[in-house]
Amino acid sequence: MTSKDERGFTIMELVVAMAFVGVVIVSLTDLFTALRQVNREANNYTIATQVAQQLLEQYRNTPFSSLAIGTINDSSYLSPYPSLLSPRSATVVISQPGAAGIDQVDVTVSYKDRTGTKTVSFSTQISNHGLNR
Repeated sequence: MTSKDERGFTIMELVVAMAFVGVVIVSLTDLFTALRQVNREANNYTIATQVAQQLLEQYRNTPFSSLAIGTINDSSYLSPYPSLLSPRSATVVISQPGAAGIDQVDVTVSYKDRTGTKTVSFSTQISNHGLNR
């Protein structure tokens, strides 16, 4: 009777294990690349939202008598944020929706990222009976 030494791996087992590990590594690399893109898009959306909120608060803190009806281009607020790709714009539209003594302020921030053009919009109404008469 001959005894067989069965310690270790055969070449075939090593090749199969290496192929499996290779597939797992490639899959993880693709996953991290996709997660990085999602993170970049979420960061850009957060920046655009913060800029729009800052603009809205700026106009909410402006006295009612100083609000001029019309469209204002405030794109200069976006200059510190190069991750928001061009074309990008920040537009404020002030209108009177009907009742005297109430102005509507619509803020829109539009930017481009790698997946297309995105827009963030906020709206509020400001009354002459509010805090900033």
